[in-house]
Amino acid sequence: MLQVASEIDCQIDPRPKSTLTAHSPEECADDVLVGGSNSAFALPVKICLERGSGSRVWDESEREYVDFLLGSGPMILGHAHPRVCEAIARQLSKGSVFHTLNRPAVELAGRLVEIPGCVEMVRFASTGTEATLHSVRLARAYTGRDKVLVFAGSYHGSHDLSIIGHRGAARAESGGVPRSAIEDTVVARFNDVSSIEASFAVHGSSLAAVLVEPQQRSLDPLPEFLPRLARLCRSAGVVLIFDEVLTGFRLAFGGAQEYYGVEPDVVCYGKIVGGGFPLSAIGGRREIMRLADPTQASAPNFVHVSGTLSGNPVSAVAGLATLAELEEPGVYERLHRLGERLRSGLAGQLNAHDVGGSVIGSGPIAAVEFSDPDGARSGLVLREAVNRDLILQGVLVQLQTRFYISLVHTETEIDFAVDAFGAALEGAIQRPSAASTLNSHAAPTRFL
Repeated sequence: MLQVASEIDCQIDPRPKSTLTAHSPEECADDVLVGGSNSAFALPVKICLERGSGSRVWDESEREYVDFLLGSGPMILGHAHPRVCEAIARQLSKGSVFHTLNRPAVELAGRLVEIPGCVEMVRFASTGTEATLHSVRLARAYTGRDKVLVFAGSYHGSHDLSIIGHRGAARAESGGVPRSAIEDTVVARFNDVSSIEASFAVHGSSLAAVLVEPQQRSLDPLPEFLPRLARLCRSAGVVLIFDEVLTGFRLAFGGAQEYYGVEPDVVCYGKIVGGGFPLSAIGGRREIMRLADPTQASAPNFVHVSGTLSGNPVSAVAGLATLAELEEPGVYERLHRLGERLRSGLAGQLNAHDVGGSVIGSGPIAAVEFSDPDGARSGLVLREAVNRDLILQGVLVQLQTRFYISLVHTETEIDFAVDAFGAALEGAIQRPSAASTLNSHAAPTRFL
């Protein structure tokens, strides 16, 4: 017989299950979030952001930062852009998700198809990880082959293939990636034509796809690298997949395809395409993309590509509004000009402080690589110390990845970041133990 709650002899433990009663989210995050963060790339200073506007963000203690993290890249228009906010507000009053056909998703797909390049049909997903994962499945179904070539140090999200490329097979094997995935993955070296030629000589007939970041981790390809890769893929019947989750709509409106002048068979978009909301897209040649057509589900090579929130109208209207802004005259000239100003300024600070390293990237991207002259990962220690000091000075950035630049950053803010980088270098050099002694709660320098 069903018993009502009052008839059941039970006791409720009145003790809290976590430290959620702590006075700040930073203090309770470690108890409820694995690693105290939602990202695999944790900042050296734990901050909890409350709001953002334009190129600035504020934490819950009202400390202000110039934001070069930009949500890990999506906010190329800056935070709370009026055009995006208006589009979202209009759509929210109509509904947020339908899991069926909706006009904003159709319009966004149509916009992607109009862009010169390989995209003839589109399938939406919610994350970059999903986009690259589905693209590989499409390539395997299309070719009837299993192996995929990736590049050492690449990053394509959180699925098995990406982990192998990013961390290396030895580390991936000990991190929950099945041996079969490792055996079906070929790892070559980015910007090394001889490396890919050797890989094709051995594995070309069994390769389904090459999955590549056309700008790998902020490193531009050498002039001949992508064209040679495309020719090798065509001659061997291998599907060339560009992971443009990062570069799409950032280097140019047509992404890396336009910027480097090389056309793949399939392209993956994320970050910017959703205007700050969960959305990604797989686009490519019709004969490949049609394998995901649900009306052909009985076909032996049908590829299941679906998700509850895929192509939801809120993300779609945010993406449409963002792309409309990026099509305005002079947008990419400005983004490239700001990027060059930041890169040259950061490189100048390395030279001025006699610190070994380099600054890489193009367009609105800058990444600092510190060398390890003393071994023992000294470059990583220096990077951590400098990154920590930058945040404490009011420059929000993740040096483990890159500086992202938005359309609303100003030259004054770029120069402020460059000066803060120089001060952080000087402080780290003078205080080698700075990475472990800086006060994470110190107020950043005001510059307004």
